Amino acid sequence: MLSEEHHDILIKFGKHLQALRLKQNLSLRKLAMNCNIDHADVKKYENGELNMTLISLTELSKGLSIPLKELMDF
Repeated sequence: MLSEEHHDILIKFGKHLQALRLKQNLSLRKLAMNCNIDHADVKKYENGELNMTLISLTELSKGLSIPLKELMDF
């Protein structure tokens, strides 16, 4: 089980990810297709329900066409 602090980090990251996605007018499915991640997992990332791997982070940055640093700047 995650600590409250870790859960808060996932929530903040998820809100940031969602804002980046919406800024580019991407649906969950389109982003998922861009980065070869299941759309249900992208939704879980945005909701702070799922911790991700480094590989998923790099795929999301590619799918959003942004540097990984920008994705992590939340």
